[in-house]
Amino acid sequence: MLKKILLFLFLGPLSIKAVSGQDFYDSSRIQEIRLYFSQPNWRTILNTNAAAAAEPYAIARKVVINGVTFDSVGAKFKGNSSFKTANKKNPFHIELDNVKEQNYQGYKDIKLSNVFADPSFVREALSYELMQSYADLPRANFANVYVNDTLQGLYTNTEAVTKSFGKRRFFSESGNNTFVKGNAPLMQGGSPSLVYVGLDSTAYQKSYEINSTYGWKELVHFIDTLNNKPAEIEKILDVDRALWMHAFNILFVNLDSYTGGFTQNYYLWRDDNRRFCPIIWDLNMSFGSFTNIGAGGGGGTPTDSLTLAKLNPFTHEANAAKPLISKLFANNPRFKKMYIAHIRTMVKEAFKTGKYLTRALQMQQLIDASVQSDVNKFYTYAQFKSNLYIGGVGGAGGPGQGNVAGIVSLMTNKMKYLDTLAVMTAATPIISNITSTSNAKLNDSVWITAKIAGNVANGVLLGYRQKSTDAFKRVALFDDGLHKDGAANDGVFGVGLKLTHPTIDYYIWAENDNAGIFSPERAEHEFHRINAFVSSEDVVINELMASNTKTATDNNGQFDDWIELHNKSAAAVNIGGYYISDDAVNLNKWKIPANTIVPANGYLIIWADEDSSQNTATHLHANFKLSGSGEAVLLSKGDLTLVDNVTFGVQKADIGFARRPNGTGNFAIQTPTFNANNNSGTNALADVLAENDVKIFPNPVHTEGVTVQLNASKNLDLKVFNTLGQLIFKNVITDELRIDTRTWQAGLYIFKIGNINKKIVVN
Repeated sequence: MLKKILLFLFLGPLSIKAVSGQDFYDSSRIQEIRLYFSQPNWRTILNTNAAAAAEPYAIARKVVINGVTFDSVGAKFKGNSSFKTANKKNPFHIELDNVKEQNYQGYKDIKLSNVFADPSFVREALSYELMQSYADLPRANFANVYVNDTLQGLYTNTEAVTKSFGKRRFFSESGNNTFVKGNAPLMQGGSPSLVYVGLDSTAYQKSYEINSTYGWKELVHFIDTLNNKPAEIEKILDVDRALWMHAFNILFVNLDSYTGGFTQNYYLWRDDNRRFCPIIWDLNMSFGSFTNIGAGGGGGTPTDSLTLAKLNPFTHEANAAKPLISKLFANNPRFKKMYIAHIRTMVKEAFKTGKYLTRALQMQQLIDASVQSDVNKFYTYAQFKSNLYIGGVGGAGGPGQGNVAGIVSLMTNKMKYLDTLAVMTAATPIISNITSTSNAKLNDSVWITAKIAGNVANGVLLGYRQKSTDAFKRVALFDDGLHKDGAANDGVFGVGLKLTHPTIDYYIWAENDNAGIFSPERAEHEFHRINAFVSSEDVVINELMASNTKTATDNNGQFDDWIELHNKSAAAVNIGGYYISDDAVNLNKWKIPANTIVPANGYLIIWADEDSSQNTATHLHANFKLSGSGEAVLLSKGDLTLVDNVTFGVQKADIGFARRPNGTGNFAIQTPTFNANNNSGTNALADVLAENDVKIFPNPVHTEGVTVQLNASKNLDLKVFNTLGQLIFKNVITDELRIDTRTWQAGLYIFKIGNINKKIVVN
């Protein structure tokens, strides 16, 4: 029975009708985008603009996206080899806010690829979707595009990598971080290879685009350090993200990339930890459509598909023209083992299971009618059907284009080849029985232990961070009987940490001479988590406002930040002697005065204005202010046992951050309900989530619970369904929820949050 149900879930019929209000990157629906130009010669105008040095936008009279109309938008053709003036179907870049401020579901830039190098039509959307489990990168789906009500064809609709994208995903408070695009005009002699050519930033300006207000100095420093001070590489590079990118490019045979002939198609975002984070981009020629592996910054000979399948994982390891590969792997065997571990994880999860083919078939089923209707497509319908399996289709004629490989034949040969490599088949340690101290309070020591079977001659490491905005640090775990690990040399390893924040995120890495393994295997993208013990109390932090300009005034007539406490019980509670703080390391930052009463079912306001001179018997003023950029607020008892805490991100002026339902729910951005029940407020954000806003781990679930994280300031329902469609769990989530799964039967479950559905396996 279960097999039949799973077949329905994965291969069942799919609607292709565009629906107003649907998630713009929902992979189960085709979007509809209609551009309207006043000029009948719109194509000539866009072709002319594309040839101009500044590549200006033409102004379309309007665009209608899934039935929603936007007036006066910017539109232009984009692309290098995918754009040709003779094409009837060129790629588009639509800028909704080119003339006036407007967006669709928060998105202002729309990138539409014309599928010029992919007879199967699914390479780009499939690659982006599969990599969502391992890295932060754009989402993609499909869109039927019309101009003046004439169908141009079926396009791939890919989320643009913008400043808002970087701010959401890369630990950046202001969003004004250095932001680099490695996709220079190759015809002009530039190559974004990250090769060092001196300290003069002008020497790099033909090879890189700076998409931030500043950044040349930081980029040159990064390139200098990468090439000339490789021992300091972890200070300036998010190494794990780079390893995932290289692993993807090699495994998915994505050679129109840093790994391939032109060493391009990536972004770099400098996070608040001063590390550059690589972002994978432009996957329309993955799965072997681009066949040029190259020797350095450009050039090289196109390669046949069988040779591509046997592409060595350490291609370019000694190539000085690709320092992001060669310098990363030089004299660092641990990075090489971590890289192979990432390849091994993707092989096991996406390919050996057949997941890639299941999703490709589902995508082709979804778009079949649209492909047939696309009279401007570059390949025949028969080639659309066949190229998923077999190659031999001629390329579109751009640089690096040979015959387009069949995806299944390419990856089948790829799996066979990888199985012959010692680095892929070498035995790894086995990590199990991971435990951590329970009921630890803030600033207590916590101990993490794990059973490690097999040879670990090269050590066991714990990667950890106290805040989700921090970079992971690594420390050793010990099997010496001195770290809560039992007896010495019993195969149980342990390490202690101080819990200086309400959470600790961590993963474990174990390695021998030949191989290593992570737990969870998708680390650092996924991780285990420890939560500080929170005392069950009637008084909770109920609402806060970190930027008050007109909502409410204190007893001195000032608009100051405020924190609202709520007593959930039917009896008054004396919280005199409690502490409230915005610093987890300093819980006793401000002591609440003696005999402070929170009325039964009532509220108490604490003004966070750093002005204790205004304190009276009925008006309380803490000795700290709240940051509109985001921080934490913590309430603790006199013995510093944590009673409640909330961590919040960037706040808008005069918008509340409040529990919904009142007193018991998770926090959501809403209209303020100062000193009152939060249920009367209205949600200030639409319930539209990106795929990466929701993380559920570990997956598969083989422990006593699963953690759901929501990277959005929204108050949403979480529903879990079994394969019979029965609702087995429901709760409200804003930031994080831990679910006990010990009573669940083994099998597949569907987690639904807002517009996002995720499949989780319990075994």
